[in-house]
Amino acid sequence: MNSEHLARTMPECGLRFLGLRRSTGIPPYLAGMVTSRLPDEGRLDRTVGLDDPDRVVKANADWYELGTEFGLFSENRRFLLSLPVSVALEGADEPPEAVWGLVELLDTWDIMGKGGEIQMTGWAYGCPAFVMSAVDGSVFVQGTMWQDSMGTAILPAPHRVKALRDVARLNVGKSYRTAAENEATLAWLARGDEVDA
Repeated sequence: MNSEHLARTMPECGLRFLGLRRSTGIPPYLAGMVTSRLPDEGRLDRTVGLDDPDRVVKANADWYELGTEFGLFSENRRFLLSLPVSVALEGADEPPEAVWGLVELLDTWDIMGKGGEIQMTGWAYGCPAFVMSAVDGSVFVQGTMWQDSMGTAILPAPHRVKALRDVARLNVGKSYRTAAENEATLAWLARGDEVDA
C-alpha cells in the first residue's frame, strides 16, 4: 500500500490523505493499546450491539462524538491514522513498523462502514479495526469488535497512563523496534516526564 493508493482510496470513506508522518513523537504501537487499558486509567467506550440493524450509523455517530468531545480532531478536522504501510515499502532497510498517516475528515464520511470495506479503518464493512491519535498525541482512539458489539474506545491524556509508560520503557531498544519507533517512544516518554515535573 503506497501513498498514491492511499490518496486515491481514502476519499471513498470520507478521508483525505495528506501524507505519511514519521518523527511525530507518538508511537502507533502504544496508541493501539487503548482497548487493553481500564476505565480507571481514563478509557471510555461507546459500543453498539452487533444485532442492531443501525449499528454502523450509530457507531459512526459515537466515534465522531467521542472524537469531538475529547479533541481527536484539529481545528481543520485533521488527525493521525495508523496505516498498514511498512518502512520496507518505502525503501528503508529496517523491519516493518506501523506508520501514521495524516488525514482530514471530509464532509461526508463512513469510518465504520465503507472505511472497513476498503480496509482503511477495518477489515470488512461494519467491522472496525483502527488506531488513531490527535495530531498532538493528546488522545488515542481505537475502533474494534467485541464478542457481541462494535465501537470506539478512547483514552485521553495517554502519556499520563502508568501502564502505557511502563510498556513504552520496556520497548525501547528491543530488536523488533525500529530506530524510528525508539525515537518516537523516547520523545513520548519525555512528554510525560515534562507533565509530571
